[in-house]
Amino acid sequence: MNRTMPVEIWADLICPWCWIGRHRFERALAAFAHRDRVRLVHRAFRLTPGLSPEPLDAFMQRRLGSSAQFSAMQAELERAAAAEGLTYDPAGAEVGDTLDAHRLALFAAPTGRQPQVVERFHRAYFSEHASLFDRETLIRLAVEAGLDRDGALSVLYGMTHTQDALVDQVRAQALGAGGAPFFLIDGRIAVSGAQSPGRFLSALTQAWDLAAPAPEPEDEAAPGGPDVCVTPSP
Repeated sequence: MNRTMPVEIWADLICPWCWIGRHRFERALAAFAHRDRVRLVHRAFRLTPGLSPEPLDAFMQRRLGSSAQFSAMQAELERAAAAEGLTYDPAGAEVGDTLDAHRLALFAAPTGRQPQVVERFHRAYFSEHASLFDRETLIRLAVEAGLDRDGALSVLYGMTHTQDALVDQVRAQALGAGGAPFFLIDGRIAVSGAQSPGRFLSALTQAWDLAAPAPEPEDEAAPGGPDVCVTPSP
C-alpha cells in the first residue's frame, strides 16, 4: 500500500508540554514500521489569544494562585524535558499571543522546513531565553531554521496565514481539543496530551491498520488457511 499518513499536531510555541510531547511522539515514530510514510503537520493552537506579552512567572502565579505551585510545576517540567534530552530553562520568559510565530510556522509548510521551524522556536523559547514576541528575533530564528528571510519578512509585516491560524483554532475546538498538544493521526485517531511513546506508537499502528484494505477472501480450495496530559497554559 503506497500512501502517506498525515499526523496533525495542534501545539502552541510557548507550551512546554507541546515541546515535550512532540519529542515523545518522534521517539514513537522512530519505532514505527511505516515511519517513512508519515507526514507531520503543525496546526496553530494559541493558548492566550489577544494577550499582550507579560512575564511568565507573574502570569502563572496569578493563574495557579501561589508561587509554590508554580515552582512545583516548573520542577516537573524540567524533569520531563530532561528525560527527552531537552533543556527547560524559561527564566525571564514572557507569555502572550503567539500568532506571529504560528504564521511563520504555517508559512514554512510548503517549503518542507516546518518541523525545523517549530523545533527552533520551541528550543529558543525554552532553552535560550529568546522572545517569540519580537519580530526581529522571529525572523532570525526562522532564517536559522532554513526559511527565506524576504519571505518571512513579508509574512510578518502582512496578514499572510492569519486566517489559517484562526481556522486551525476553530477546528481544534470542533474536534474537542480543550488544550495542547493535540494529535490527530490520519484524521481518525485523536491523542490528547504529552503521552508516552508507547501510547503514541499504539495510536500510529491503530490508524495505519484501520486504513489498510480488507484482505481478499481466501479461495476455499487453497491451502492455508492495533496518561492524558493536556495543559491549557504555557
